Amino acid sequence: MIKPALLFSLTILAILPACQPGIHSSSACAEMPPYRGSAAFERMKSLTGKWSAVSPIMGKMHTEFRVIAGGSVVEERFAYGTPMEMLSTYYDVNGKLMMTHYCMLRNQPRMKLTKSTADSLTFDFVPTPGLNPAKDKHMRGATYTFIDADHFKLEGVAWENGKASNCGPPVIFTRK
Repeated sequence: MIKPALLFSLTILAILPACQPGIHSSSACAEMPPYRGSAAFERMKSLTGKWSAVSPIMGKMHTEFRVIAGGSVVEERFAYGTPMEMLSTYYDVNGKLMMTHYCMLRNQPRMKLTKSTADSLTFDFVPTPGLNPAKDKHMRGATYTFIDADHFKLEGVAWENGKASNCGPPVIFTRK
């Protein structure tokens, strides 16, 4: 007897090739409509591309945003190509923007959008499996301020020993 999970996996493997852009040889894959997320998600999508900044603490910094997963996730690769490389993903859950940060501290804090203005998005920590905020150092929050189409300011909040700790000064990124 074939287990349901195995059957599902085999079905997906049979269908996926037909779902690739430009391949329409199977009616098994219906055309997916373009993904339209929350206003905050769409704002994060506007950051798609490569960015650079100079921090008085970290020196030259680079980050890159790209849209993946059929348009439903924004991926940010921070300090890519360096030992400090980190990854953050931004996605909607029931119409509310969420963030998961894959940190060089070897944890993955989750955050939700707690404040949204015409010019900024602020994320704050939510309970995260495997992360004890009373003792684990982690990223606790972030604010993205949209200055114009080619500049944004990033302010991070770190957490150590159960309280806020220095995450460095705000950094202004410029589109490459």
